[in-house]
Amino acid sequence: MEALVALFVVGFVSAITPGPDILLVLRNTVAFGIRRGFIVLGGIASGWIVYLVFVYFGLTHFLSHSIAQIILSVIGCVYLGYISFTIYTSTNAPLPQELAQKNCSKNLATGSASNANDSFNASSTTPDTFLRALFVNLSNPKAILFFAVIVTQFIGETLLLSIVVLFCSLFFAFVCVIMAGGFFRQVFNERALLWVDRVSGVLFLMFACLLAYNAVEIAKKL
Repeated sequence: MEALVALFVVGFVSAITPGPDILLVLRNTVAFGIRRGFIVLGGIASGWIVYLVFVYFGLTHFLSHSIAQIILSVIGCVYLGYISFTIYTSTNAPLPQELAQKNCSKNLATGSASNANDSFNASSTTPDTFLRALFVNLSNPKAILFFAVIVTQFIGETLLLSIVVLFCSLFFAFVCVIMAGGFFRQVFNERALLWVDRVSGVLFLMFACLLAYNAVEIAKKL
């Protein structure tokens, strides 16, 4: 029983540790709502299932191999860099207040009305999808190392029960993050939401750089 409690705690703490997965869920929850946060979580949780299948069948050594780590680090680096680029380029749109000022003289001249908020929403970043979240999780060496190295130390004779406990701990941690993100979404204005996207873009770029560094360091040891 103590081992299962320890496994739950390890899974929960590891899940809320800053990383691409938790950032992707938090960003989508704050920017697009709780429903979108759960859609993204569904993609990430599907990645966990893939890893847990590897754990169940004792195949984690394939994922922890140096070559596999380098390949996934490079893929993850490129993809996170792409996400950062798309976030950055799509958050350069003017805010509703700025749009209203620009459209004021135009409206007076043409006699037409425009909705600044609609213009902002049309040009703001699009929410992430189930498949994008799945790909981010599967190309995250942190997740691979977590399942391949840390988790296997806590899994004993009750393998199936341990896997269920671990999945529940990870899912519960992300649900807590989604609930917190949903709360903060209610108090953020549109300018704050825009800066959430911009900060997220920078953090995704930092994660991409860390993956590139990880790939270089592993290659040096070959």
